[in-house]
Amino acid sequence: MSDAAIPFEDAVARIASACDALDVRTVALADAAGRVLAHDLFAEDDLVPFARSAMDGFAIVAADARERDTFLVRGRAYAEGAPRRVHEPGTATAIATGAPIPGGADAVVPFEDTVESNGSIRLLDPRAVYAGAHVFPPGEDARRGDVVGRRGDVLRPASLSLLASAGHARFDVVRKPRACVVTSGQEIVPVSASPGFGEIRNSNATAVVAALATFGAEVVDVVHVRDDRADVRRAIARAAERADVVVTTGGASVGERDYVKSALDELGAAFAFREVAMRPGRPSALATLGESRVLALPGNPAAVSVALHELVRVAIARLAGARDVRLPRVGARLRGTLRGKGDRTYFAFAALGVDADGRLEALPLDNQCSALTRTSADAGGFAVVGPDRGDVRDGELVDVDVFDWDGVRAAVRV
Repeated sequence: MSDAAIPFEDAVARIASACDALDVRTVALADAAGRVLAHDLFAEDDLVPFARSAMDGFAIVAADARERDTFLVRGRAYAEGAPRRVHEPGTATAIATGAPIPGGADAVVPFEDTVESNGSIRLLDPRAVYAGAHVFPPGEDARRGDVVGRRGDVLRPASLSLLASAGHARFDVVRKPRACVVTSGQEIVPVSASPGFGEIRNSNATAVVAALATFGAEVVDVVHVRDDRADVRRAIARAAERADVVVTTGGASVGERDYVKSALDELGAAFAFREVAMRPGRPSALATLGESRVLALPGNPAAVSVALHELVRVAIARLAGARDVRLPRVGARLRGTLRGKGDRTYFAFAALGVDADGRLEALPLDNQCSALTRTSADAGGFAVVGPDRGDVRDGELVDVDVFDWDGVRAAVRV
């Protein structure tokens, strides 16, 4: 490892340290999907404050089933706002799922466990009836004062539903990070163009924009510049004035036309690191320019993919206030062989599946060339080989950073 390349875990720590949560905004519940809670939220009342039926059936007093198996049906209870119904002992009240349990009743017998005739029901198995049977008790979702949303939670559909149940119509979230993307390269042409000899379409811009949106950022600009020092410097400076995060691709190494890092030096940026001991993605760098963080990534598509998931994701999640900033890392059985890369952390693109016993498997893709786009498209995660591990043999356990759980489920269905 050269003096310039810091260990991967150190790079992650420095990114986290450089990216404090942004300022807070108050949003309506309907606009909160994908945002990050800025403060804990609490239940002001029990959710819900009354016992409810878990089934369509008949509410009775459980003790009555020890004395008789036939009940006269008196009244009906529905899931609606209405004065609380009082249950008459020794009778049954027809009840719908979700309806409040009538006062005095303490059990529900499902329709299918009864025989109904001439306004009465007969219990098929009275011994199966007990107090609390098929009843949701009060406060089952949450008790008054319980936390229903924690600071740092990313608000998903289920968590938003819980907040809605608790009556939180507006609340504070962390502002979405604003991001600009700057790609560079003489050989890069627009996606809609027909590349000439030596030219390639700008797939990196598409990958970076999509990843930033997935991570929770608001992309405010995307520009491409040719390999010209002044153009690169000008593009980065303008982007940094507009964004909390600037992501560059290309021009980050030490070649004759690699101008990104020297442009940052000329602009007075402070580097947290200039290289990372990782493969692919070694030229990745982090610098602070004014109020903006600049993540300089290499130009090879597979290296961009690794750096996006393993480095840029951390920056965006931290700025957005999220509690969990890394990809989920799980153990998997390796199907194939991976050779360690000495002093570098190796991220091998892997297809993910599940064996007959339900255990996760990782199959390294055949071509790990960092210049390919197909490799990252076919993968569901990275098999991670640390700098001290050495080779990993077929059948051994390996750490996997998963970025596509849908791919794992697809493997299960096959």
